[in-house]
Amino acid sequence: MKREWLINSRKSQGLKQVQVASRAFIDRAYYSQIETGKRNPSFNVAINIAAALNFDPIIFFRNNLSKNTLQNEFMRYEIVEHFKRLDNGKILYLYNSLDDYYHHVITFLISGIEKNSYCLIIDNYQNYNKIQQNLETILSKSELINSVCFINKADLDQHGPKEIIDKLSVIQSEFENAKTVRIWLSEKKYCQDDWLHLVENPLKKNGTNNMLLIRAYKASMISADLHIEMMKTYPYLMTDSEIVGSPFYHASI
Repeated sequence: MKREWLINSRKSQGLKQVQVASRAFIDRAYYSQIETGKRNPSFNVAINIAAALNFDPIIFFRNNLSKNTLQNEFMRYEIVEHFKRLDNGKILYLYNSLDDYYHHVITFLISGIEKNSYCLIIDNYQNYNKIQQNLETILSKSELINSVCFINKADLDQHGPKEIIDKLSVIQSEFENAKTVRIWLSEKKYCQDDWLHLVENPLKKNGTNNMLLIRAYKASMISADLHIEMMKTYPYLMTDSEIVGSPFYHASI
């Protein structure tokens, strides 16, 4: 069924299909089929279209999803909104679903690039290849090359923070003009001796004062006691479906 409400929303703002499609990072033909009702957008695409036309993306799904599913998708939308608002800070992400993991790292990167952030992905090659395949359908090659840098987690584990610091010195010119730097860091085990200040220092020397970090762990690998201990050092706690303020966070720690 044709989505008259979507057509009217676009026309009321004086926009053509190609303009909305461009802002939503999809091609015009795909967007046209969404308007005519021939295709349904993924939640990620719905978010981008809604941002382009300034409406709640949940509208796309109200008639097709169960109440519980709709609530889960809304919570995922709230995660995207957090990514758009935050310019600095640290988020502890405990994930269960690898699909949700991929979804969140991609939206984390896309929302950062929209804010002129330089983005670092510290992960294994298998995850990065999956992430890169998705990014290539959304970003141009120049955007991907100029805004996103991958660091192999195996190199970091072998050489320590020096691997990141050396990498930052090489790509210094790329993030000098960025308003913020975003880092997505995948971890296998918790390390109490935090080395992030070693990364922050070279960034601050280059005038980059804002760093937003997500540190991701497989939830099943973290005990309840360790979970509570970790929440003391992170102002935000993230799961596959939401971001909340950490009730145990102490800024002085």
